[in-house]
Amino acid sequence: MDSNALINEHIDLKNKKILIYTGDSFGLNARKTMPSRPKTADGILRYAKYDIVGVVDSSCEKTYVSEIVKDIKKKIPIFKTIEDANSNTSANILMIGIAPKGGKMPKNFIDNLVWALENNFDLVSGMHVPLYSYPKIFETAKQNSRKIWETRIPPAELPIASCEAYKIKKPIVLTIGTDAAIGKLTATYELAKMASKKYNTCIIPTGQTSIMIEGWGIAVDKCEGDFMAGSVEKMILEKEKQENPDIYFIEGQGSLSHPAFSTTAIALIHGSCPTHLVLVHRPLRKRITGCSLLPVPDIKTVIELAEKTVVPSFLNTKVVAISLNTNGMTDQEAKSIIADIKEKTGLPTTDQIRFPEDWTNLFIR
Repeated sequence: MDSNALINEHIDLKNKKILIYTGDSFGLNARKTMPSRPKTADGILRYAKYDIVGVVDSSCEKTYVSEIVKDIKKKIPIFKTIEDANSNTSANILMIGIAPKGGKMPKNFIDNLVWALENNFDLVSGMHVPLYSYPKIFETAKQNSRKIWETRIPPAELPIASCEAYKIKKPIVLTIGTDAAIGKLTATYELAKMASKKYNTCIIPTGQTSIMIEGWGIAVDKCEGDFMAGSVEKMILEKEKQENPDIYFIEGQGSLSHPAFSTTAIALIHGSCPTHLVLVHRPLRKRITGCSLLPVPDIKTVIELAEKTVVPSFLNTKVVAISLNTNGMTDQEAKSIIADIKEKTGLPTTDQIRFPEDWTNLFIR
């Protein structure tokens, strides 16, 4: 097999049987110390339309996914090992479902991935460090003619952004955050799900999780700096020609307030030329992720900064709603903070998972 095709061979996930591999990060105990690590698995389990037949996690205390993530109602089993999952399912794809700090795969994954390749699995990965950089994985895939789809690797040629998305003249809704890893993907999908009841919607996948869900997209944070905004613009313009949707929902990345991920957040704003912004905030988050020196900024400060960052400035784009992530709060606490933020900002505010509201009329009138 051509090794160039092998290391980044797109896999059509339709009609496949998928296992999501999380190491030891999916369980309730693991989430107490690493709450954001299984977010890729959570997003895929919530929103993917292909056939997920199991999660593989060596230390998970529960038997089914719904016992861990309460809003996921599908009866998807959790297996301790890939071997056990292989014996009890007809899976043929192993998808890595974690987002570790720095994007580097844990070394203890290697032998399990090698076993999967030797037993007729293809691999899907969203790691910053590609699987083909591990010689043992690469050689095993090559020897067994298996595919590895590295979803973070961008196309070879990308344009420089030029505000072409402005010319579409349709609602382009971008989720932004007060911090990174705060629930922008979830908010994007919940908003699109609401709007799709009446309109033809299109999600623009800008990170590895949404790329795995949708089966296409560009990981913006993996592009060279000059082409990050252009990659977003490219996706919107191509979908406009191919599908002509009524409304676009752009998955936000990073945060303008985050010292590490602000560049990606700016690229998304400049590349998409959004007509509407939805702010995502987690009330329990007090310090910027990975940077305890910085507090999570005030919501009004973030709103003002984001609105001033949009180009062209004459779009006069505004934050039109606030989507909260109230995970870890009681219903009473969540309702109280929702009411408080709604009063302080004058904007529609809710947790779209706990207390869903249809905001479609904010985007299309």
